[in-house]
Amino acid sequence: MSGKLVRIAVLMFLAVLIATLPGLVGCAKEKEEAHEVTIGFMGDFTGPAAATCGELHKGLTDYFRMVEEDGPIPGVKVKVITYDTRMDYARGPGGYVWLKGKGTDIFFNFSPIFQEILVPKHQEDKIPSFTLATSPGIVDQEWVFSFSIHYPWEAEAIMKWILEDWEGRPEGPPKVGHIGVSGYVSTDQVTEKLEELHASDPGSFELKEEAAPPGTTAWAVEISRLKDCDIIIVDLLGPQTASFLREAIDRGYEGTFLGTSLAFLGFWDLVKAAVPKLENLDGALAMQTQLIVTDDVPFVNQMRNSLQRFRPGEAETLGRGTSYMAAQAAGLVLADTIRRAVAEVGADNVDAVALNDALKSINMTVEGYGEALKCHQGSNILHRMVKVIEYRAAEDDWYAITDWFLPPSVAAD
Repeated sequence: MSGKLVRIAVLMFLAVLIATLPGLVGCAKEKEEAHEVTIGFMGDFTGPAAATCGELHKGLTDYFRMVEEDGPIPGVKVKVITYDTRMDYARGPGGYVWLKGKGTDIFFNFSPIFQEILVPKHQEDKIPSFTLATSPGIVDQEWVFSFSIHYPWEAEAIMKWILEDWEGRPEGPPKVGHIGVSGYVSTDQVTEKLEELHASDPGSFELKEEAAPPGTTAWAVEISRLKDCDIIIVDLLGPQTASFLREAIDRGYEGTFLGTSLAFLGFWDLVKAAVPKLENLDGALAMQTQLIVTDDVPFVNQMRNSLQRFRPGEAETLGRGTSYMAAQAAGLVLADTIRRAVAEVGADNVDAVALNDALKSINMTVEGYGEALKCHQGSNILHRMVKVIEYRAAEDDWYAITDWFLPPSVAAD
């Protein structure tokens, strides 16, 4: 063959090869594309708990950024999409339908009340839901899971600690106040439990209950009724928490504030901005179901690293509360769930049913928590223990003042 014919043959071969390359590249790319697992985050992004919900969203998305960069889940890419409930219970069903329509494989629900409202839909559609706290009526229900306990058990734990701490004091039974928000299920549940405990042993403590309308910012009436209480259990959200504490201090309240796990740490920057002197907050207490930044354990150090890595400008602010870390704990649970689902059914087959099965069988030991994260005694609650923490103005931080303990109604495994 002449040189000219050789050159022509080579050019023809190259033309054919180039023409087929896009298809080859496309096939390779298609093979490399990961199966997408979608977490539908239903939260209050513009309502009274927007500050906390925003921090939760940052913590959860940062956790999966870290997973993607440091130890990807084989064959899977995790996507988080959101729906804003505005803390309006009526928006729950519509939000569920919208997130489901976007391909949600598992829900992450900011509020256990919305989870309880939507249980029938989760069960009918076979799509699991995970949240940070639960409700009394759903602790044994299928397709819904919670990191920690419900508000009545938390109220039990609060009174257990108050009465044990008060035991032996010469001034007699403690005077306990409770301030909440009328119409909020969390307030109703805490109120009902406190009244039940008081009725069962009325001599053990005095009880005064107050519930203000949503949006209340002036508290003269409520504070005048609670001013003589030794302890006020604060069961408010967002700006209401801040305005109540500021006004109670301004009006001379000298007792102890004890926040529910929902009330204080997620909004503590709002509180500090509202109260001019930090020493006026010194000794405030909160019931806690999560680790806190002063716990010296590897998970807290990992959380700090995540902040410095992804949100250095907000690291100090986000690190002081517990919302960011609680979301990272949720990320830890969800990532483990997805990994085990992949191991069980293969990446391409991970769906809502596989994720539900993986959550049911979870059993993680994380240093710093009071017990293994698993579905204890047939419940769907992964961690049932609580502790009391205290704000110290000199250090401008929170510290545990008790070990982890179980609410009285919860039997140890």
